[in-house]
Amino acid sequence: MVRILGRDMSIVSSFEMPASFGNVAANEEFIYAIHRCEHISSHTYDGTEVVSYRDPDKLITSPVLGPGGLLFCVLYDEDGDSTQDEIVALDAQTLQPRHRFGLSLLNGAVGMAVVGDELFVCDTTNDRLQVFSLAGEHRRSITGEWKAPRDLCFVKDRLYLVEGVDTEEDDDGELIDPLRSRRIFVLSLQGDILQVYTHPVEGQFFRDALCCFDGKLLAPVYHESGEFVVGVVALFGV
Repeated sequence: MVRILGRDMSIVSSFEMPASFGNVAANEEFIYAIHRCEHISSHTYDGTEVVSYRDPDKLITSPVLGPGGLLFCVLYDEDGDSTQDEIVALDAQTLQPRHRFGLSLLNGAVGMAVVGDELFVCDTTNDRLQVFSLAGEHRRSITGEWKAPRDLCFVKDRLYLVEGVDTEEDDDGELIDPLRSRRIFVLSLQGDILQVYTHPVEGQFFRDALCCFDGKLLAPVYHESGEFVVGVVALFGV
């Protein structure tokens, strides 16, 4: 079920979508939805499918809209070789590929954010952000005290970053960095840390789907199993 909410959080409209649909992006004309990471399709706001795109070689995820009628998505290898990750820029109207880029520069690409004429990409395994022009030119890499960046949200000249879950353990079987994925980092566009919010409850963490709504940063909170959402944190002052 897709529900479209007004600023007062009331339901403006809703329609059914297959349960297999995951990541979404939206503009004033279409909702873009990923289907089992196999293809992406555009839909009108009454749920009618308009067009779809399936890459002939790779799976697809993490759609984000950019200026100039572009829709960026992550392409990744079906066999799990994350060194083959790259970005495809699709025409937002026709979902036809315009160009693709980032191959050999990304390892574990996931969340992305468009900032002006640049695309910031979470390069998770390399513990960095990769920054490209919208035409696909690599401009710079950003690293920091955070690790395994997984999701990004851009609001008012700031980036909000969520880390991936820590899986490394010490000799006693304890997580080396138990706070990882319980934090939201507020960054300048140069990567400087301006603020850090830490979720106070152990066993709960942030993972993805950061968004700004009505002047608040909304961050879903997941159970430690990662299988379901237990709530949403709303941060004011963004």
